[in-house]
Amino acid sequence: MRRGSSPIRMVLFSALLVGFGALLGLSIGWFIQPRMEGMTLTGGPGTAMPGMPMPAPAPDVSGPRSAHLAAAHADVEAGRFARAIPLYERTVRDDPHNLEALIHLGVSLAGTGQVERGLAELDRALGMDPDNLHALWGKAQALFDVKGDYAASIPVWERIAALVQDSPDAATARGYVLRARERLEGGRKPVPGKGSR
Repeated sequence: MRRGSSPIRMVLFSALLVGFGALLGLSIGWFIQPRMEGMTLTGGPGTAMPGMPMPAPAPDVSGPRSAHLAAAHADVEAGRFARAIPLYERTVRDDPHNLEALIHLGVSLAGTGQVERGLAELDRALGMDPDNLHALWGKAQALFDVKGDYAASIPVWERIAALVQDSPDAATARGYVLRARERLEGGRKPVPGKGSR
């Protein structure tokens, strides 16, 4: 066996090489990392850049209200709308202007067949934020898929398409408009040789 090529020396050398590489990587990362301590989103320490207002601080989402929302959202994602409803109702009772809870309550109610109550909650949310896409989408789907009120769903789908013109969601909304019109016509196509001339 050659001198210096024992397995123990090879393992030791490999460990030293890996350790050196890790140390080098951490050092480089530390030196090139931007220093953000004391900085604001508007510029330097305590200064504001023109035209760049500081956003409002994030709301405190800790506590039982956020736990209720998280639990309700989990139930909705699992398709357990009925279990989510009391959690959303509790959140809305505690905070009547909680748009997120109102929208999800409306969708959950519609998902359990309580379409009119669900639409009322969605309308309440839209009264607070008329351009809220989540509320509009929930209302349009409740009208189209659950209630089968295709005529009432058309203006809602058209509103969504207008709000998201350059998005794939606009094409989806326009597709729903076409499907609603087809269903309103009953899918009837004129029979050749019959009908008006």
